[in-house]
Amino acid sequence: MEIVPSDVEFVRQLEERYKCISCDNVLKDPAQSSCGHRFCWSCLEDIFKREPNDPKCPDDKEPLQWNLIFRDKYAQKEILSLECFCPKKSLGCPWCGKLAKLQAHLAECSFSEVKCIYSHLGCTVVILRYQLAKHVENDCLYKVVECPYCQDGYPGIKMREHLEDCKKFPVKCSYGCDRSDIPREDLKEHSKLCPRAPVPCNFSFVGCTFHDCRDSLEEHLHSHATEHLSLVAKNNEKTQAEMKIFQEQLKASQELIKTYEARLALQSEALALNKQTLSTHQVKLARVEENVDSQRKNMDELRKSVEALVQEKESKHASEEVMRRINFQDERLALLAEEVARFGATGSRTQPGNLESGRDDHRFGNVEHSIALHEIKLADQDLKLQIMETTCYDGCFLWKIDNYQRRFRESVEGRTISIYSPPFYTSRYGYKLCARAYLNGDGPMGKGKYLSLFIVLMRGEYDALLTWPFQHKVTMKLMDQERLSHITETFRPDPNSSSFQRPRSEMNIASGCPLFCSHSLLRTRGYVRDDTMFIKIIVEGNGMPMM
Repeated sequence: MEIVPSDVEFVRQLEERYKCISCDNVLKDPAQSSCGHRFCWSCLEDIFKREPNDPKCPDDKEPLQWNLIFRDKYAQKEILSLECFCPKKSLGCPWCGKLAKLQAHLAECSFSEVKCIYSHLGCTVVILRYQLAKHVENDCLYKVVECPYCQDGYPGIKMREHLEDCKKFPVKCSYGCDRSDIPREDLKEHSKLCPRAPVPCNFSFVGCTFHDCRDSLEEHLHSHATEHLSLVAKNNEKTQAEMKIFQEQLKASQELIKTYEARLALQSEALALNKQTLSTHQVKLARVEENVDSQRKNMDELRKSVEALVQEKESKHASEEVMRRINFQDERLALLAEEVARFGATGSRTQPGNLESGRDDHRFGNVEHSIALHEIKLADQDLKLQIMETTCYDGCFLWKIDNYQRRFRESVEGRTISIYSPPFYTSRYGYKLCARAYLNGDGPMGKGKYLSLFIVLMRGEYDALLTWPFQHKVTMKLMDQERLSHITETFRPDPNSSSFQRPRSEMNIASGCPLFCSHSLLRTRGYVRDDTMFIKIIVEGNGMPMM
């Protein structure tokens, strides 16, 4: 920094007054300590780093305290008001002004060094600002110039390289015609019309070997017309001979196909007749025998189930009635088996087309009708037996959900959104309930993330004798098949909710827990094993009869 000569004595006093006590440099942003000395901020930081426990002034060894050091704004203001010259004065800059305005001047000083405006394109020249315009205009090798052919801008040093690839650059015809101003991108199209381009004869397909420049093609066609006609005639004769051979082969193939089609039709008719006459009764007989065997097996299984239920006191009378009906069905089944056996013996001797065939069909119809009636009655007995086996009368119901993966997939796809459990009772003549599960969740919070579980009150046979609304505590439990951590939710019914009033239809609105168990938790333990889930429902009566 240079100072105005007429003010040298004043500046000397200021320099003496506002020098850093540590580094002897004139301060631009002075800090004053409690001992009265001034420092640079960088010098103060060095002192506190060197002696963090006992920092001292380097002049009088007075202790320094960081909280007592302050910025000397008055001294800073005096220093910034000093008059100075531009640091580029030696290069010819005439600027003189206050130190506070020096940085603003340097940002636009004509004698400052700057990079070329085309430095991003590769120019490495650093020049004084006032010389920049002349350099860009006359000397810069990277100045952007416009291509005279495609009008795109490129650095001057790379223009030659661009012209070697410019699509608009004029080039000569590669076949030697008079054109020398063909744009490089049109050269391929020009070759299609160039008179010097080599082309084949129009009659090359019949064997002409001419292949010369386009402007001699016309002369060739006129001078070799006779030769071309001869080639065409020979080609036609050859083609006609080949066509005749193909037609003869086609005719022979068509006749052979007709023969095969006639033989195939005869064989198809014979095969259809044989199937109709030989297989009709055998198929019916096999179906009847399968039905009889199936019914016998079902009867055996039903008998075993009923015998197991006879020991239960509550269902003894109903079981005896079912046993009586089963014995009756056994007798009917034995008669059907004898009828099938007789028909099988007769049918094996019967030939298609005889008069006895009509009577056999009639007897088949009777046997099939009897079996259909037997199946209906057996299904009715089976349904009653299933209800007896699964019905719970103590308010503690265990619901087994099998085929879990298939049911969950159907819930996600929207085919079966929820499933119902079989009904159960709180006592022999108590409330009738069932459980309802949404395997993929229910509602905006549960859908797609949770298993939702609800309890449903159903219309029962003894509702007129029960107390309403339903007020017994309900516990729903998802069983951990590893017996480590069951998931349990318990709630008491809201007496004002319509879900717990006496049912007026087959069942009330479901009520329970839409966020019963998250899908992520469901997969962590043994809640689903062997594609099976168990849910336990407990209805507590507080020691009082539920009626």
